[in-house]
Amino acid sequence: MPRANDATTATLLSEVDSRRHDLAGLLSSLVQFPTVNYGDAHDGSDGIPNGNELSCAIWLRDWLRNARISSDVYEAAPTRGSLIARLPGDGRHPDWRLTTPSLMLMSHLDVVPVEDAHRWPYPPFSGVIADGKVFGRGSRDAKGIAAASAMAMAVLRGANVRLAGDLVMLAAADEESGGRFGAGWVTSHPDLGARVRTTAALNEGGGSVLTLPENGLGYTWATGEKGRLEVTLVVSGSSGHASAPWRAQNSLERAATVLGRLHAYSPDIHTTHPIFEALRKAFGFPGGLDPATLDRFIATIGEVGRGAVGLMLGASRITIVPTMIQAGVKSNSIPGTCTITCDVRALPGQDLAFVQGVLTAILDGLPWVTISIAETAISNDSPWDHPLRDAATMGIRSATGRSDAVLLPALCAGFTDSRFARANGTHVFDCAPGDWRDTSTDTGVHGTNERIPIDSLVTMTRFFVATACNYLGFAD
Repeated sequence: MPRANDATTATLLSEVDSRRHDLAGLLSSLVQFPTVNYGDAHDGSDGIPNGNELSCAIWLRDWLRNARISSDVYEAAPTRGSLIARLPGDGRHPDWRLTTPSLMLMSHLDVVPVEDAHRWPYPPFSGVIADGKVFGRGSRDAKGIAAASAMAMAVLRGANVRLAGDLVMLAAADEESGGRFGAGWVTSHPDLGARVRTTAALNEGGGSVLTLPENGLGYTWATGEKGRLEVTLVVSGSSGHASAPWRAQNSLERAATVLGRLHAYSPDIHTTHPIFEALRKAFGFPGGLDPATLDRFIATIGEVGRGAVGLMLGASRITIVPTMIQAGVKSNSIPGTCTITCDVRALPGQDLAFVQGVLTAILDGLPWVTISIAETAISNDSPWDHPLRDAATMGIRSATGRSDAVLLPALCAGFTDSRFARANGTHVFDCAPGDWRDTSTDTGVHGTNERIPIDSLVTMTRFFVATACNYLGFAD
């Protein structure tokens, strides 16, 4: 594979810096499309259809076409549009037989609903640019990634760079509700699946900043995702009038026992993911790291390693979290049935049968509880030792100007569209890094006042450009 040229890459990164204002404006325009995803069964709100990604995808398609980048929008259902764009590698015909290597930049155009709009400093869909940031729902999750991806392709195309391999962009619909009308739909169609079957891809879910000893800099490189299952526990009792509780069996009181069991559950600890050895070395912890020594390691790294602690906790165990409870029809009636809903995040290899076994053991001896489980996303992963990692390591150093920057393995606790691309034959790595000085954990993602610093948009775009050049190489 032809190697990247350092001088050319540096020129491209300077071009990204010069288009800072354009990049912020691009994201602002995308945010102004109210692409709110309320869930598959929802009709939408205020006359705007649920999802409503089509108009946003068409606008972005036209922006890319104006930059001389081939792009098309595909509609899974009315108003549910996903965009696929391609910057062909050198010597390729304009069909969709992709090169080896090839790289895809993944994002999604739908956003979660807004609660408490009055608490936002600016209207959630105004895309206001102020104080060096772009404000609005989706600015981080994940229209910021879509804007950085599109700008990266535009910079490469504008400079007439001849990459040796294909660069593809997927800006999908419906990620926030499971991808049925987005990446899942795209990859389920053979002709469209072939258009996004690259050898490697970058997506959301990683790229968080970790401060390492002696002010070292690490970015998370998520090689996989935990599985997500939804558990419904139905607690049975007998109903009756609240004035005579001795004549009934209160299902809410029984539910308290169930919640106590779930709270007391202590899962098995696993330290086989590459994140543990990488962090052990980074923090200079002597000897090996295993379930018996993990707590001591966490205590040792202290405040400097607080970002790493959350990553290790998530990558080392299954989590079973009660999130909703429903019971009763009237305040003076004892409920005969109580339903508890739990969110479960399982490690790779922990399937539905495994979770069923865990819950059966937790609730042993409680015959009045029934368990049902729905699998939302199957755990999935890609290899840590992949050529894209070396290309991205050089890319993150170029993007940040930090020669000490490293990529650290991680496991994404949430689920993204990466699972569809992996099932489609692509090795996906979750890494969309921002400015290393942007360490705020209050970003407003899925909450109030979502925003992203323009510096982080620029860093992300620089990373995409540099990594594409390093991985795909320049043509002779």
